[in-house]
Amino acid sequence: MKILFTLTLLFLFASPPKIAILTYGKSSIHARSIQNFSKNEILLGTNEGSFLLVSKNAKKPVSMYLPKTKHLIKEIRDADKNEAYLFFMQSNDSSHLLRKDWEGKEDILIPFTHHGKPVFLDGLDVQDSLGFLLGDPVDGDFALFRTLNHGETWEACPGKVKSQTNEAAYAASGTTNHIIGGDFVFVSGGDKSRFIWSSDLGQTWKSYSIPFESCPTCGAYSMSYKNRQELVVVGGDYKRPNEKKMTCFYSTDGGLTWNESIIRPNGYRSCVYYAKGVYYACGTTGIDYSTNAGITWNSISSENALSMTADNQYLYVSCVGGKILKLKLLKNKDIKKGER
Repeated sequence: MKILFTLTLLFLFASPPKIAILTYGKSSIHARSIQNFSKNEILLGTNEGSFLLVSKNAKKPVSMYLPKTKHLIKEIRDADKNEAYLFFMQSNDSSHLLRKDWEGKEDILIPFTHHGKPVFLDGLDVQDSLGFLLGDPVDGDFALFRTLNHGETWEACPGKVKSQTNEAAYAASGTTNHIIGGDFVFVSGGDKSRFIWSSDLGQTWKSYSIPFESCPTCGAYSMSYKNRQELVVVGGDYKRPNEKKMTCFYSTDGGLTWNESIIRPNGYRSCVYYAKGVYYACGTTGIDYSTNAGITWNSISSENALSMTADNQYLYVSCVGGKILKLKLLKNKDIKKGER
């Protein structure tokens, strides 16, 4: 009994992970797009339409040597890269994709329309030659685009996904869509939340419901995964950031069925990220982690956070006020050596 009591105290009063702060801008700036870029730098896309590299060393100044763009960008919600290009996704009522080559010679703004109308883009994922771009519904179906040639050309996905009443996708952190094992997958929210996927590069689509609460600002805001079978989705209602119910669901069968977390994240969450056997979720009321695939969550911080990325050692969390939190990745003893 004494040993058990001592272990309980150690659990309750264990010190939180040490957090360093990387400051890159003024209090009015924030970045919903954050990507691990290199050994020494993080790539950000900001609410002011700028993109920049930030040093991972808090003692060094912000790196600013990325080639600038001649185009006017209102806001960047997502960014990605492959061996040929850098991509920056602009999200507003008339969205574009900025494409730059690695040598800084190309600076192209690619427009996207659906049924001949402007599109609000929500998320981008690029893997080698493949790319999957997600936009809100226009005239009754989602705006879905793909590239099969490293982003040289883009086209509408051949198959259509009809939207339900008041159903859309969220661009809160650019993590509503992914390419997983060659499958195009995304989650939706609003009055209807769904997990939607294609196993043939957008030719045909299937979907299953995720039991989030139904309301115009409710539902799935972000998805992450260990593999094609193990998936975690977070969200809730950003207008009720302290509400914990129905903020996280997990699947162990590839999205066919979904279960709510037993111990939930500490409120609405805009981003979930997987690294070395641990899921991290962040939102208005803080940052949480789960070592059991989203079944239970523990709080790390109460910082107002937007999105996340990681390298082999650290988690980087983009927060309001022009800053990034840097903390060492947690270790999951249950993760097998060699797993992602």
